[in-house]
Amino acid sequence: MNDNSKSLAELAAMKARGELTAEQFDDARKLLSPDVPRTRLNFGARHTPKKNGDGGKILLVLLIILGGLWSLGFLSGETPEEKERAKSDALLESSKKADDKRKGFHCLSAWDGSDRQLVDAVKESLRDPSSFEHDETRISPVNAEGLHFIFMTFRAKNGFGGTNVGSATGMVRQSDCRLMNWQLVSS
Repeated sequence: MNDNSKSLAELAAMKARGELTAEQFDDARKLLSPDVPRTRLNFGARHTPKKNGDGGKILLVLLIILGGLWSLGFLSGETPEEKERAKSDALLESSKKADDKRKGFHCLSAWDGSDRQLVDAVKESLRDPSSFEHDETRISPVNAEGLHFIFMTFRAKNGFGGTNVGSATGMVRQSDCRLMNWQLVSS
């Protein structure tokens, strides 16, 4: 213990015995330790620490927003010629889709060009459905009644184990590509 702490201990003992008043004790203590400020300790109050990560999170969010706005501005910075070209490309694409729908291609599979409903119907009528192999499907443009004529060729095993080439025809509705009727031409 240093000298000031011994003196403070003696002053506290004198105050406890009643030799010093509280005012005299405070004056003497100020003389012994003038540079130490007196602070009250409040043990009942809770101290919440300051959150240090809030500033970084806010900065990160602002940077993301600014980056998004910058990229949108960069992407929309097309010249009038590019905008006109994009409009003409979109018009060409929409006319191609309308022409494909009129021709009936929207009803055929993009994978192998078959009509799934006609394939399923033909498979059900075969002796060995697992031997079915799609060869080709042709579809006509829509007629006045809103139907497409469809013609499909396929290969399948016959009753003797040999493979035959068969064909089937049908009518497909343009609006929902539903198979309206069909018949097996040869198998």
